[in-house]
Amino acid sequence: MNVARIVLVNIVVLCLTILPESSRTRAVTSLLAAKANEARVAPKAVIPYTSFDFGEVYSGEVISQVFLIKNVGDADLRITDFKGDCGCTVVHTEKVIAPGHEAIAEVEVQTVSQTGMISKMAMMRTNDPDLPSVMFTLIANVLKGAPLRQGKYIGPIFLSPDSRGAMSTMVGKKATAEFSITSEQVPVKVQRVEAGTRNFVARVVEVEPGRSYKVQVESLPIEKGGFYMDQIRIFTDNSALPPFKIDLVLRVNDVQ
Repeated sequence: MNVARIVLVNIVVLCLTILPESSRTRAVTSLLAAKANEARVAPKAVIPYTSFDFGEVYSGEVISQVFLIKNVGDADLRITDFKGDCGCTVVHTEKVIAPGHEAIAEVEVQTVSQTGMISKMAMMRTNDPDLPSVMFTLIANVLKGAPLRQGKYIGPIFLSPDSRGAMSTMVGKKATAEFSITSEQVPVKVQRVEAGTRNFVARVVEVEPGRSYKVQVESLPIEKGGFYMDQIRIFTDNSALPPFKIDLVLRVNDVQ
């Protein structure tokens, strides 16, 4: 116990000594209640899913999953460390999740040097006293042969051509991009898409219900040259797949 704490304790004891008995009782009760409440304040992590099995994939394809992390406690949930083992990368995670909020963590595996059954893991450490560490696992049976298409798996869906889109246009003109979302193992319905800024609009086109969708993105006319960035979020009806994002970059060229 440091000197400052000893002094504080002595002051509290002295104050309690000179108080009338009834006031002293109330003060002690309030102090004990405050200490008990302080002891109960803590983060509480709730993670519905910690693993995903992709089934069969081809060597060279990218597998990834987005995991939902909720903080249902009454203090900030802090991610103190988050690292993958050999071949597994933590693509994105939040460092702090406020009480009553949620965030996502994305874990990715490049299968180019993998073959056969693989189980790749990433360890997350938190300040939750009841859940100090969580292991996330990606499982797949990697087959030899060239990848059939460009893109990557995100849980039960395959996104192509990538989770990033680059567009270019002139001042005052529009640009477009298109992404494909397919689901082969289980039906997954793409419910909606949301853009983060007023520079882009996006819509979902259903090709085959539960199996194939297109996400069409269009930039709105911009009168000033430069680079503009945004993220669109894709929402599905699959409980194991939280909303995932596609990063957009738009280059607007000035008229020569």
